Amino acid sequence: MSLAHPAPPGRAASTGSVGLRIDVAEVMLEEDGRHDWVTVEDYRRSEPDPLHLGAADQLQHLVAHHPDAIVTLSRLCEPEAMLGVIRVMPIALDRYGIVLRVEKLRDHTDVRLAFRRRVDSGTEAAAELRHLLAEGSRRRPCAR
Repeated sequence: MSLAHPAPPGRAASTGSVGLRIDVAEVMLEEDGRHDWVTVEDYRRSEPDPLHLGAADQLQHLVAHHPDAIVTLSRLCEPEAMLGVIRVMPIALDRYGIVLRVEKLRDHTDVRLAFRRRVDSGTEAAAELRHLLAEGSRRRPCAR
């Protein structure tokens, strides 16, 4: 990583700010306990997730105003994952689905609930979340 001054073109620098320039040499993707190397060329060609700007707000809204929806989504987790659960929290939302953190007394597991297809907008994500909720409402609650 190298420091660059002033701020990059097109970005206003506030007084006392420092711009950072990151030269990527290698990229490793970790998901579900697996580690996969991504080539720098593939990384450079990648695009930000279309939900990245609003995902945190959506998850906070879900927690604050729809705790019943979290319970419904948790019905889609494998029953074994729900044994001894003390809390379920949504922790990530992206173009491929939502991730629930299933917390237990001494550990936790992150469970991805995949959308049926990749989404490219918040409207599409909302439709996929409604589909997951419909699926969850058809299942019986898991034992806790």
